[in-house]
Amino acid sequence: MAAGAALLALVVALADPAGAASRPRPRTAADAGEAGWPVAALDIRFDLEVVERLLQFRAHGSATAEELDAWVRLPGNRELLRHGRREQNLTPEILVAAARAVIAGGAFDGPPTLGRLPGGDWGEFDRIVAALKTNGQALAASASSALLPYLPAGRTLPPLVVYFHLGGSWDGRTTDAVYINLTFFQSRGYASLPGLDALLVHELFHLAQAALLPSVEDYGSRQSALYTLLLRTEQEGIARHLEYRRLREQPVGTEMDRTNLARYEDGLRRSRENAEVLARFQDALDARRMDQARLIASEGLLGGGPLYAVGQAMADTIEAQGGTAVLADAVVTGPLAFTQAYLGAAGEQPLIPGRMIAAIGEMRNGYGRDPVLASRLRREGLQRLVDARPRDAIEVLKPAVSLDPTDAISAYNLACAWALLGREKKSLRRLADAFDRGFVDYKHAANDEDFMSLRSLPEFETLLRSRGLDYHRPAAGSTP
Repeated sequence: MAAGAALLALVVALADPAGAASRPRPRTAADAGEAGWPVAALDIRFDLEVVERLLQFRAHGSATAEELDAWVRLPGNRELLRHGRREQNLTPEILVAAARAVIAGGAFDGPPTLGRLPGGDWGEFDRIVAALKTNGQALAASASSALLPYLPAGRTLPPLVVYFHLGGSWDGRTTDAVYINLTFFQSRGYASLPGLDALLVHELFHLAQAALLPSVEDYGSRQSALYTLLLRTEQEGIARHLEYRRLREQPVGTEMDRTNLARYEDGLRRSRENAEVLARFQDALDARRMDQARLIASEGLLGGGPLYAVGQAMADTIEAQGGTAVLADAVVTGPLAFTQAYLGAAGEQPLIPGRMIAAIGEMRNGYGRDPVLASRLRREGLQRLVDARPRDAIEVLKPAVSLDPTDAISAYNLACAWALLGREKKSLRRLADAFDRGFVDYKHAANDEDFMSLRSLPEFETLLRSRGLDYHRPAAGSTP
């Protein structure tokens, strides 16, 4: 979470104006044009209202209930509270109590999402906020120039918003904003402010890519799960690659930057070891253990886990061998292009295991053709079935199974829809197809109310018994 030489020069200059002239000036959009980069203005906005309002309350020594209620509902606090609700440890009432304690000059020991807000002198915090207000445009311009080489020319992006908030355990992004915890910088002192440089580049890259490339989080089939893993690896890998480049280009002056730089270098050195998570993930897919695959992916991404390092190594290899333009192309063309570019640059011993490479090749002709549509159709088909609309469900489930040959869920739901419409032969064919695709809960199928009309058929019994289930169809004349 640090970002780069140019941004660091700007922020360090705040603390050391005399030394600013000796440092290289940040590259600007004009410089980008001279270098042949795609010049596209990034609209980066800083929102300091949460922290500014609280500092105003402190200065006045009071705040009304109405003022605090309005403060809690500011965008920066709304997202903090959303995260706190997910963690089940932060409420609006706790946030108001924290504000009241700060206004009164005391400390507040909040839950992990909020953390400890210090009492007494907030002079260091005032200095940080003043620096951000004064130099926000310069910081934004520097981050923009760092990102421009990796973004396509001629594309208009929505505003990339950075909300600064108070919080203990959380920094992150949503689809339309970045949230940065200023208490984190206050706890380390004003000298840690240069670390904001890298954090901005890392997180703003995520926002830009999210606006350019639809994201998918789908573990409903083997191909969709693999696509999801590769997409997350690409997203985090390129972001860390850009952050690492910035850290290497600048004089590393803070403990936070030194720690991040050492961690990222260690990740690159151990990239082959880190890539073992890919083999374990593919093992789970081959065994059709989707819950296990999801867990492995989550562990690989938790807290900057091994998949970050694998993605960084892939991005580094692509840019080193193919140049910035090749890596930039993958930002908008997606994880399959990113992986293909890496395989073309990696030589004979890539980090990606052979079985996964084969699975990626198959995905290109299946789910990879239109992953967003394939995922939408599967979800929509299930919902129509739940809504007792089997004929409508068939309309979307048929293209779903066509797009993704490993989509066992849609094939199973299609079998249910045909059974509900009294089309037993079509239902049996689709049920067999679902089993072939990886649906293994045969006991559930035997007891599914949707298959009531199939239970007495010998073909249904034969199908289930062929999968190892000891199923006996009801005797003639008995209630199924």
